Amino acid sequence: MTKNITLDLEQTFGDLNECVLVTNPERTIVFINQAMSNLLKVDREKVVGTTTKRFFANPNQFAQMAELYQSPTDHRNRKAYSIDLALEDGSTVSVEVVSAPLFDTDHTLTGILFIARDQAERKALESKLSDIALTLEDALDAISEGFALYDKDDRLVICNDNYREIYAHSAPAMFPGNRFEDILRFGLNRKQYETGGKTDDEWLAERLDRHQAGDGSILEQNLSDGRWLRISETRTRAGGIAGIRFDITELKHAQAKAENAYKNLSLMADNIVASVTEVDLEGRCVFINKTACDWFNEKPETLIGTRLRDRLPWKEREAVRTIFEEAMSGEKVSSEVSFHFPDGILRECLMSCNPRFGDDGAVEAIVVLISDITDRKKTERTLAELYAITSTRELGHEDKIAEILRLGTEHFEVPFGIISHVIDDHYTITHAQSPEGELVPGTSFPLQDTYCLLTLKSEEPIATANAASSEFARHPCHEIFKLETYIGAPILVDGEVHGTINFTAPDVRKRAFSPSDLQIVRQFADWVGHEIARQRDHQALMNAKINLERVASIDDLTQILNRRAFLERANTEVQRFRRTKRPFTAVMMDIDKFKQINDLYGHATGDEVLKKFSDTVSSALRAVDIFGRVGGEEFCMILHNAEIEDAMLVCERLRVKIIEECQLDIVKQTVTCSMGLATVAREDLEFSTLMQKADTALYEAKATGRNKCVAHKSSYPEHAPAL
Repeated sequence: MTKNITLDLEQTFGDLNECVLVTNPERTIVFINQAMSNLLKVDREKVVGTTTKRFFANPNQFAQMAELYQSPTDHRNRKAYSIDLALEDGSTVSVEVVSAPLFDTDHTLTGILFIARDQAERKALESKLSDIALTLEDALDAISEGFALYDKDDRLVICNDNYREIYAHSAPAMFPGNRFEDILRFGLNRKQYETGGKTDDEWLAERLDRHQAGDGSILEQNLSDGRWLRISETRTRAGGIAGIRFDITELKHAQAKAENAYKNLSLMADNIVASVTEVDLEGRCVFINKTACDWFNEKPETLIGTRLRDRLPWKEREAVRTIFEEAMSGEKVSSEVSFHFPDGILRECLMSCNPRFGDDGAVEAIVVLISDITDRKKTERTLAELYAITSTRELGHEDKIAEILRLGTEHFEVPFGIISHVIDDHYTITHAQSPEGELVPGTSFPLQDTYCLLTLKSEEPIATANAASSEFARHPCHEIFKLETYIGAPILVDGEVHGTINFTAPDVRKRAFSPSDLQIVRQFADWVGHEIARQRDHQALMNAKINLERVASIDDLTQILNRRAFLERANTEVQRFRRTKRPFTAVMMDIDKFKQINDLYGHATGDEVLKKFSDTVSSALRAVDIFGRVGGEEFCMILHNAEIEDAMLVCERLRVKIIEECQLDIVKQTVTCSMGLATVAREDLEFSTLMQKADTALYEAKATGRNKCVAHKSSYPEHAPAL
């Protein structure tokens, strides 16, 4: 009877890709299929008749699963178990296990059937997503406000630390993939929001409607701890929603004081860096603070009694008139408006009109608060455009640098933008933006004659909007080049000073540079430095490739690097890694069952397979990657600047491409390839040690079914050595 059951199990489960194991009621193994044998790295015949306990890395998990045998009909036991299995070679693997009881015709338990699935790939993908999110969070630290980006399905992609700090109660729910609605509910449940008398569901529905509109309109939000936020959310080109949260608590408090303590308005208003005015029902000014006087470029006595909006261009007067009419109906109105003020500065402003009521309840006057939000809006736009420039594939290296210089001149409102290369005391323009082409790349100056000397000495971004009134006036550049406006930052390439990026003007800048401006120019410098380093590495690789080809480094059959040339290039990459810490991943590749092709169809056909395989792989790689033949049907490639997760994605795409493009009509079997991956680590003094790791991973790929990509366990972060 047992023999017949075994034969049925073999026929049913033997060739399945899923890992299957069957035990009797005494937890003794009566059957495992080949997939399970490969996973456990055991001989099928030898393991039958032994207990499953030997494979549990954690004895407690073995004891826990006894409940499956004690209560086989209990549906609560039909859950999936996560188990750490101990393999014969001493390694462990995490699997998800589901089970089903087996009964005979008398409904007596005859055994348990288990199906196991390896969780390694899922965990690797989860780790990769986590790493990407952390990288983007670091890039967003330049934004002083709270920033969050949601995808087209309204799931969180990334947010910065300021966003989490603003919504501290909701922070545990702010993880990539979680829906905006779920994050809101999490905060509501913890009384984070002041709902203004609405039920949670009413407040939530109204907030979601504003969020989904994504039209850039302003929303003011009151938190239960008394803080106020101004929220601006805009649809991205990909259909997602990007939002900025700005703490306006101080501004709200100022508005409240203006409305409730008019007698103290003058004292308070002059301490606010915003325009505060009060106008009567005819639009005539009855109160104005110091900031507003500066913007209108007049003294208070000149402005009181006049219609301030008459001093603005006619289109702006119309916008103000519409807002005033709405406020005069008794409604508080807020709107973002751009104003050309008489002091000659264009400001993007948030204008709030607050009706003041008399004792009879009628509107007597309008208190107007205008806040300058130019820096914040410009920073938002510039960061968004910088991301678009640096992430696009439509622009080359030179075009991206030119676009960054253009973006910088527009952001800082200056005519000139320069990227320089500094060697010893020589300052040379390498890239320039100027209205009439006045600045010519290749032009050199003594470093001591440029403001960039100050930048390099400070080792951080510096700026002046009025050189004549600052320490810049004592520098020779002020006399030689007559530059009154300057902002610049050092450019570092591989940790060494390369030069500077700077933006200048001969005129005094009407607006002082803000901390956000310094962060922006630092972002420009960092990206340009990384791009220059990337181009240098690219050019070095291209030169190395040309030199290697000149010394007959090409394999005659496949026209790719031979073993000697490949290993020379590989060791060079190891040395580069030790200098720059830029990672790369080595991939050992082996054509599956190649000997069988030679034996059945002859060596000429085998050679055709090798050539087709080499052409397919070569066409899929970047110019900076390295690919060579290191044995008969063995190949090796180096994926430049690739951690294990990115390398695994490349190899999986390549594995599928080989199946699609490497077939010959004469060869009946499918040509496939197995790959073993290993990422370079500090202990890899020579490429041979890294190659051995990749070879070990290749052996595992071969042993566990072929036509797959396997990464050496040391390549994952949890196996990295401690610093």
